[in-house]
Amino acid sequence: MRVLLVALVLAFAGLLAVDLESSTPRAAVAEPARVTVTRPEPETVEVAFVRNGWVVRVERVVPRGARPAEAALRALTQGPTKAERRTGIRTAIPEGARLRSLRSDPEMWFASFSRSLLASGSAQTKRRRLWQIAATLAPHGDKTHLALATEGRFVTMLRLGVRPGAWRGETGENDYLHVRRGVELRLAALGYLDLSDVGAADDYLTDQALLAFQGWEELERTGTVTGQTQLALFRAARPRPAARRPGRRIEIYRDLGVLLMAEDGAVVRAVHASTGAGGWDTPVGEFRVYAKVLYSWSVPFQVWMPYAAYFRGGIATHQSPDVPSYPASHGCVRLPEGEAERVYGFVDVGTPVAVR
Repeated sequence: MRVLLVALVLAFAGLLAVDLESSTPRAAVAEPARVTVTRPEPETVEVAFVRNGWVVRVERVVPRGARPAEAALRALTQGPTKAERRTGIRTAIPEGARLRSLRSDPEMWFASFSRSLLASGSAQTKRRRLWQIAATLAPHGDKTHLALATEGRFVTMLRLGVRPGAWRGETGENDYLHVRRGVELRLAALGYLDLSDVGAADDYLTDQALLAFQGWEELERTGTVTGQTQLALFRAARPRPAARRPGRRIEIYRDLGVLLMAEDGAVVRAVHASTGAGGWDTPVGEFRVYAKVLYSWSVPFQVWMPYAAYFRGGIATHQSPDVPSYPASHGCVRLPEGEAERVYGFVDVGTPVAVR
């Protein structure tokens, strides 16, 4: 009897265990789900090398945290791999050349390399180096131009997406190179020269533009590409007028020797000027053009003053054959040939004139 009772108790306990197991929720005993992590593809950039005299592009991985454009230029200076060389890929960038800095504005890249970039090589080789650099930067952003420097000194300006022209480098201070046409393009981008005057056979307007640029940047006014001028050309911004007002106005800065032509608060042109000296100082203040005379005669000084725009008494902006890099007039604002006509066409009777 006791044996039968024990057997019945054990059987009931077994049924209870089975029932409890069957009533346990499935989620409580399910195996953990396996999560598959998909790693993103690494970002890549194209680098421009050369093969048989033509640019070819190869891919490089962008290091984590690096800017793509900067990574591309640094990869360019490292040259092709051994495997790429076996396929005929080469580079004109000299061994040891390095990127020092890269920045940009809305329209342009500013890349400075070590001096060794242009220290050696034929004109053809240097042209190819510029082509590789410009082609490597071209896919990045919507910039249209590249300002190139060595050790922070401006060398030339290139249009992205266009094969550079022939290399015509000139040697400046401490043997730093620059390209005259590139300097002119940079001056035009900054508002000191018209694009139509870039590459002109006569360097007169370029020299005047350099004087205006040097004056505004408060450099020694030589009208030549000095070392300080190369440094300033690479870092400079377009001049800004003191007054941001609608309409046209001109601002004349006596100490700087610069006349600004401004429209709707932005400078459209900066011009070299020479104002009054000694007891003939050009008056400071706010004036307006009250008369325009195409070919005016100065009675007191017995000289012709072409393209004269009078703004106070007998004082006017006008063309002069002598526009030195210092104040030298009898109160008028002397302007170079070509620039005086430009200012004359820019102003009307009533145009504001500020002399500072």
